Amino acid sequence: MTMLFQPLDSDGHRRSELYHAARLAMLQCRVLMRFDRVEDAADKVQAAAELFAEAARPAGSTQTLGM
Repeated sequence: MTMLFQPLDSDGHRRSELYHAARLAMLQCRVLMRFDRVEDAADKVQAAAELFAEAARPAGSTQTLGM
């Protein structure tokens, strides 16, 4: 009996490699986006801390907090 169609799983290893490469690229992109978000949040926290330090400093004081 001759086969009219090849089995669907004829090259599973190659398909698996392509899937894993695409998945890795997607995860790397997500990690880079997350780093950008964390960096932005850290900048906002630092700015808020500087404002707080400025507000908490006594009116006549000229001492800095090292920021």
